[in-house]
Amino acid sequence: MKILVYDGPRQLRVDEAPSLPVGDGQIKFRTICSGISHGTEMSVYRGVAPFFSRKQDPDMRLFVPAKSNEVWTYPVRSCDPGVWYMGYAAVGEVIEVGSNVKDIEVGDIVAASAPHQSESVIDASAAVKLPKDMDPNRGIFLTNLITTLNGVMDTHIVLGEVVVVSGLGVLGQLVCQLARMNGARKVYGVDMIELRRQTALKNACDEVFDPAACDVAVEIRKRTNNRGADKVIEVSGNSHALNEAIRIAAPETTVTVISWYQGELKGVNLSEEFHHNRIGIKQSQSNHMDPQFSGLWDYARRVDTAVDLLGKLELNDLITQKVQYKDVPEIYQVIDKDPSKVIQAEIVYD
Repeated sequence: MKILVYDGPRQLRVDEAPSLPVGDGQIKFRTICSGISHGTEMSVYRGVAPFFSRKQDPDMRLFVPAKSNEVWTYPVRSCDPGVWYMGYAAVGEVIEVGSNVKDIEVGDIVAASAPHQSESVIDASAAVKLPKDMDPNRGIFLTNLITTLNGVMDTHIVLGEVVVVSGLGVLGQLVCQLARMNGARKVYGVDMIELRRQTALKNACDEVFDPAACDVAVEIRKRTNNRGADKVIEVSGNSHALNEAIRIAAPETTVTVISWYQGELKGVNLSEEFHHNRIGIKQSQSNHMDPQFSGLWDYARRVDTAVDLLGKLELNDLITQKVQYKDVPEIYQVIDKDPSKVIQAEIVYD
């Protein structure tokens, strides 16, 4: 099977590996397509993901120093056990089913948090069967949609509120649409890239802003009788954007952060609006959810909801590039160096 290998930071190549055996309770699928992440995957591509130097203690939930055999070392292969984030948005056709697998059959189309490789073997419980009449391309948004659904629930949007979404990549595009569906009266988008702004304006936003061309916090005050935004969701992964999100937010409100920031943050000013307006910052992380919802909204329910939403959201114009597997290293370079050309890149497999 075809796999990806990192020989070092930004050193990505396509290689081959033996096909994996199917164990009890597992399935094997042949990949049809997969979506590339601009945030999490780029941290691995650039070699700055914490797993290269530290480990997360599952009991304390702290990142702590790790021994050399507990961290990722080059070469990093997508098919190796314990390697995450070399792709997590795959859609494929089931070609083999292990014993004791129920409800999934050969020929089913499934979405999974699986790496960019031509086939994968996963626990059947980790596969999400897509409706037979759904375009497989829509399935590459499933993992991101679960993340953004969790983020919107963490934000507690109230009917009639003004919501500002900072960062209009794939996650931001989904958040804008979900905020609208969740009852926001006005949805404003913020991004420096014209392609993203225009796509969000077409699909969900009432108005979009280029932060390089105006003071967005002032513009939002003009549109809200000087209140500021009721809810601000930060999805850019940029420290300056977080600082501006704090300025955009109305006093006594909380900025929801869906981004995974890469390393220490520079340019975040905690001495002005953050302090005087009593702004909160809440991280939304998809592996955990607000205790207020956790009793009723288990993971299975969130997945079912996300699959239903896949058939209702505007997704087609979010896929701006389709590449063959052999061209994966080249499209990673584009995402890394010139993200203005891409919203969602899709890998197409033979």
